[in-house]
Amino acid sequence: MKLLLIRHATADDRSLGLADHSRQLTDKGRQQSRRLAAFLAGAGLHADLLLCSTLCRAKQTAQILHQHLSWPQPQAVDWLDIDTQAFVQQQAIARYTEQEGLELLVCVGHEPDISALMACYLGTEASCFQIKKASASLLDLTGRQACLLWSLPVALM
Repeated sequence: MKLLLIRHATADDRSLGLADHSRQLTDKGRQQSRRLAAFLAGAGLHADLLLCSTLCRAKQTAQILHQHLSWPQPQAVDWLDIDTQAFVQQQAIARYTEQEGLELLVCVGHEPDISALMACYLGTEASCFQIKKASASLLDLTGRQACLLWSLPVALM
């Protein structure tokens, strides 16, 4: 099974005093999400399952991917929320790897959690990664290990 990890696109700045869970995508963030969707369409990727954090900006990023790629409706899961330990996320993902016919699982989440999860799968340190907003990383999973196929910031898409 392949795992596509996506960091949400640019959202309202924290300094605006908004509650973190309600920060929405900016115009730039919506544009980044559409650019990401165009890249993923060109790469021929089709999600069998689209999961996202329960936070507004991750749900909005996933919704744009759903709309532009005809991917499944996003499902919000709390284990993709900020500050969830990588081993907890890895255990949750392991349950999906057992599903027959699931070839591509897409998870839209946050930093530093994406870096920590990638490091957990790849047997390295999270500091090895710098995952920018609206970036995507594709991993080929084998049990609790993975091979990184590619990781790109939206600026290169």
